[in-house]
Amino acid sequence: MDGAYGPFEVPDFWRKSAFGLSDAPEQTLFTNTQFELPLINDHFALELRLPTIEDFESGKLDDLSAPANPKEEPSVSTQDTSVPSLPDGLDTLWELDLRTAKNTSLRTWEAFADDSHTDAPISNISEAGPRAFDALQSEDTQVLQSAFALRCLALLGLGRSSALFQWKNDKKIFAPTIDNVRLSGLSSTAFKSVVAQLSTVGTAFIELRLFVQSSYANKNPLASRVALAKSIQGVLEVVDQNMSDRVLNAPSTLRLLAFFDAPAMLLTEMIQITKTTAHASTDATFLSACHQIFELFTSACSPFQSLYAEILNQVSRPWFQAMCQKTGLVNDSLDVEILGGDETLERSAHVSAENSAQITDLMTGIAVLRNSASDHPLLSPASWGVDQPDLELSTIDVDIDRISRKANKYQQDLLLAIAKYTNGRSKPHDRQSDETTDHLTSEQLPWSLDQGQQTYFEDVSTQFFEDPIKKVDVSDLQRLTAAILLETAGTQDASSLDLRRPTKTMMQHLQPYLHVQTRLLNGTLLRLLFRRFSLREHFNLNHSFHLLGNGLFVQHLTAALFTSEASAYGLRLDNRSKQWPPASSELRLGLMGVLSEAYGSNDIPGNLSFAIRELEDAEIERCLDANSIHALDFLRLRYEAPAPLDAILDDKAMVKYDDCFRVLLGVLRMLHFVILLRGSAQRRDSSTASQAFAHEAWSCVSSLASYFFDVGIASPWKEFQQVLDEIETNLALEDETETFGQMVTFGLTHLRNKHNDMLDTIRSRLFLRSRHNKLRATIENVFGFILSVRQDDQDQEVLWKQRDRLREMVKGLKSDLQELTRKVGKKKDMSPQDRDDVFAADVLGFRLGGVEL
Repeated sequence: MDGAYGPFEVPDFWRKSAFGLSDAPEQTLFTNTQFELPLINDHFALELRLPTIEDFESGKLDDLSAPANPKEEPSVSTQDTSVPSLPDGLDTLWELDLRTAKNTSLRTWEAFADDSHTDAPISNISEAGPRAFDALQSEDTQVLQSAFALRCLALLGLGRSSALFQWKNDKKIFAPTIDNVRLSGLSSTAFKSVVAQLSTVGTAFIELRLFVQSSYANKNPLASRVALAKSIQGVLEVVDQNMSDRVLNAPSTLRLLAFFDAPAMLLTEMIQITKTTAHASTDATFLSACHQIFELFTSACSPFQSLYAEILNQVSRPWFQAMCQKTGLVNDSLDVEILGGDETLERSAHVSAENSAQITDLMTGIAVLRNSASDHPLLSPASWGVDQPDLELSTIDVDIDRISRKANKYQQDLLLAIAKYTNGRSKPHDRQSDETTDHLTSEQLPWSLDQGQQTYFEDVSTQFFEDPIKKVDVSDLQRLTAAILLETAGTQDASSLDLRRPTKTMMQHLQPYLHVQTRLLNGTLLRLLFRRFSLREHFNLNHSFHLLGNGLFVQHLTAALFTSEASAYGLRLDNRSKQWPPASSELRLGLMGVLSEAYGSNDIPGNLSFAIRELEDAEIERCLDANSIHALDFLRLRYEAPAPLDAILDDKAMVKYDDCFRVLLGVLRMLHFVILLRGSAQRRDSSTASQAFAHEAWSCVSSLASYFFDVGIASPWKEFQQVLDEIETNLALEDETETFGQMVTFGLTHLRNKHNDMLDTIRSRLFLRSRHNKLRATIENVFGFILSVRQDDQDQEVLWKQRDRLREMVKGLKSDLQELTRKVGKKKDMSPQDRDDVFAADVLGFRLGGVEL
C-alpha cells in the first residue's frame, strides 16, 4: 500500500508487487503452459468428416464373433469411406496419464484470459517460511525458539513463573526476564499482544489463589466467604489440571490462545465475583452481592451460568444450615457457630421475598414456641420418635419428587407426635438419653486442676465424641467445571449464547420441608395463643382501656379527671387555671383505683397502669395550659404484653394504641365540657345567647364524638372480632375432623398484620395520618375555641358573635372534608385507605350537616 492509496484501495489488480521476484525461469510457481496438440488440429477436420449420401456404399458386415486383428488388412477390396481410418497414435489420445511430467507447466486464470499476460512471482513472504519473515524484522530484537517460547507462554497463562516471565509479588505483575524478544514468525507487536493476553489470564490465576489463601488465613472469616474460597479453589484445580497437558504441548501460538479462550472468560468473571463481595461484612450482605453478580452473568448469557448456580449454592450452604436449625428442621449441631449470632439470616437477595417472609415467620414462630412449650415435638422431634429430615443440600442429580415423598413422611410422623403431645401423653423414650459422654474430672487425673483447666480438658474430651464440622464438598463442582471446559474446548465457541437459566437451587429442595414446618407450626402456635395464653382477653383489655370501650372505665376516668366536687378525689381540671400539670403524687392519688374498679380486680393483665408520656419541648408547652385541648397529652396507659403474646401485641401496635388513647382522651374532655355547658344553659336565668352557643357546641362535639366512637372505633373493631371468631371456629373444626393445618393455614405474621391493619384503620378514621394534618388542626381549633368561651359575666352580643364564629369554623371543617374527598377522588387507582378516607369524610360531613349554618 504505497502512494496515496488507502489500506482498502486496490488501484490495479494486475500490477506487479514491489516484493515480487524476478521473471527468471524456475523462480515462480506458476508459468505459462503451452499445450502442443498438432495431431488434433491437423486431422480432426478431415478424419472426422461425415460421408455424403451419394458416396455412401454399404459393405459386408464383419463377423462380430470373430476376434479382431488390427494387423490384418480389410477383406473388402474397396475402401469403406464411412469408417475413417486414424493414423498411428490416435487410439491412445483419450487415455489419461496421471503421472506428472518433469517439465510440465500450468496455466493461470490470467493466462487463459490474456495470452500475452506474464505472471509475476508470488509476493506473500510468509510462503517462504518464518525465517524469511524474521529476516525483515529489526535487528534489535532477539528471536526465540518456538518450542521453548511456547512453553514459557503456556506457563505464563497458567500463572506460573518461567525462564522468560517472573512474578513480581510487590507489583502484582509478570515481568519479562529478557527484553526485546519475540517469537519466530511473529512481529514484536504481535508477540507483545500474545504476552499481554496470557499475562492477564496468569494474573487472574494468582489473584484467585491469593484470595483463597487470605480467606483461610483470616481469624474471623465469614462462613460464606470461606465457602466461596473453597469453591474457587476447586475450580482452579480443575482448570489447572485440564489446561496443563494441552497448553504445554501447544503446536502454535494460535492454538495456545485458543486453549485459553474459555478459561480466560471464567477466571475474569470469578475475579469480578471476589471484587464485588470484598466489602461485605456479614454473611447476608455477602450472599446478596454474590446473587447480584451471578444474576448479571446469567443475564449476559454466560456459558458458565450453571457453574455459577452451583457455586452460589455452595456459598449459601452455611446460611442454609443455620436457617434450617433456626426454623426447626435440623436439631443437631451444625457448623452454624461460624455465623454471627445477631445476624438477620432471612435478609438476602438470593432468596425471594415470598421465601424470605416464610423463613422469617418460621424463625419467629420457633423462637416463640421454644419460650412457650420447650417440650413440643416440633422442637425435639427425635425425643418423640420422629427421624430428623435428611436435607439434600446438593443441587446436582436431585429428584424433587423423592424429596416431596420424604417431606410427606416427615409430616405424618410429626402429626402423630403432636397428637400424643396434645392428648397429654408423656414423651417417649429419648434416644439421646442413652448417649453418655465421658468427661474427665479432677479425680480422674493424677494432678490437681483449677476450674479453668478442668473446663478446658472437659471440652477437649467432648470434642472427640462429636462429629467433625462439615466442610464444603466441591467434588460435584469440579465435575461440572470439567464438563463445561470440555464442552467449550470442542466445536462450541466459549462466547456463544446460552439462553438456559439454571433452576436447581437449595431453596427448591428445602421448600417441601419448609411448607410442612410452616403448616404444623402455625396450627400449634394459634392453639397456644388462643387457648393457653388467652390472646383474645388481651385484645379486649386494650380495646376496653386504650380505645375507651369500657363504659365503667370512662365513667371513673371522667370523674377522676374533671370532677369539681370538693368531697371527691380527682384532678379537678375544670376548676384549675394554675398549678397544671399536677404533681406526680397528686396524679397517682387522683387516678388511684380507676383501672382496678373498671376491670374488677387488681391483677390486671399486662401490668396495665397509668404513666407519663415522653413529650417534646413544644408539646410540653401546650400541656401547661389547663384550658387547652392538649392539657392531658402527658397522660398515657402503660401495657406490657407477656410472652409469647408480645409477638402480636408488639411495640408498634402499642404505639398505635397510645396515639388513639391520646385523641380519645381529648374527645372525652370535650364531651364532659359541653355537657356542663349545656346543663348551665338550661337554667332559668340563662340568656338566649348562652343557650344558643351551648346548643351549637353540643351539636358539633357530639357529632364528632359519635363519629369517632361509632365509625372510627366500633366498626373496625367489629370486623376484627369476626376474624378472631372465624379462627377459633376453624381450629375447633380441625380438632374434630383431625385435619391439622388444613383450614387455618396462616400464622403469627398474618394475625399480627390483621391486628395492625385494624389499628391503622382506626388511626385513619381518627385523622392521625400525615395527609390529615390540615383536617386534624381544624378539629383541634374548633375544640380549642369551645374551651376558650366563658359564659359567666359576658355580654350577650359577644356570645352571639361567638356562636356565629363557631358556625363558621364548623363550615370550614366541612370544607376541609370536601377537599379531602376531591383530592383522593382524583386518583385513578384508589387504595383501600383512600376509599376509607372518602367513606369517613362523607360520614362525618353528613353528621355535621345537622348543625344549622
